[in-house]
Amino acid sequence: MAAYSKARTIAWDWLYSKAGPIATGIWSGYFEDIPNDHGLANRNQVSPMETARYLIRNPNLDPNIKKTVPYLLNFVSTAFRTDGLKAIKEQTWCYEPMGSHTARYASVCALWYDFTKDPYWKKEAYDFFNVATYMTDANGVVRVGPTWAGSWFSDGYGDYIRHFLEGLYAVPEWVTDGDRLLGSSSVIQSVQYSATQVSYKTFDNTSAEKLKMQAKPKAVTINGKKIAEQKNRVAEGWYWEKLATGGVLSIQHTTGNNIVIVK
Repeated sequence: MAAYSKARTIAWDWLYSKAGPIATGIWSGYFEDIPNDHGLANRNQVSPMETARYLIRNPNLDPNIKKTVPYLLNFVSTAFRTDGLKAIKEQTWCYEPMGSHTARYASVCALWYDFTKDPYWKKEAYDFFNVATYMTDANGVVRVGPTWAGSWFSDGYGDYIRHFLEGLYAVPEWVTDGDRLLGSSSVIQSVQYSATQVSYKTFDNTSAEKLKMQAKPKAVTINGKKIAEQKNRVAEGWYWEKLATGGVLSIQHTTGNNIVIVK
């Protein structure tokens, strides 16, 4: 564990150093350029976007997060933009707009909207997600991009779908088809929906979940015991945020992993 901690500290210190990509903008070494780009000429959008995602999930790690994340988003939207289309290109060595990377950028915009409530990022997320949907053909095949009809399994059926799910987690009002568990800080082992309740099981006893519900629940139980309604989504218990249609249910729990939401 000590070795991992040491390696992480070295990497993190470099990330924010004068020679690191936060300062230099040299986001390279992710794709085929690793063995070939000795001059660090290539740039990619994956590394800055996943750095931004990590910071949004762990905001205490960067006291200047409100400057760092917009910088990363603006870097990607500028360096990898597609003229006339809300799409993001993969890298400078493969300068092609792609569905999974467009959805990646959109998902980070959505998360940043959830963090800041700045409507600009919600609109940005919506527009880029909208374009990304067109990468799914009528037969269900997810193509690489608007000008690239082939498929890459990891991009089209891994990254691409996951980014949409994270976007819905960040902007629950986009979910319009009933009660849905949107995300958890733990692993969801099972979930069941019925007319009277939503029930699910998490891997960890301590975790946080977010759901889009059609109506405020009557009660929430953890391992059979009721937990209290709270005035914010940080305190242990459950918190209801009303939307124009339905609302968002946030649950924080530390005493069990079997959750039942009574409608």
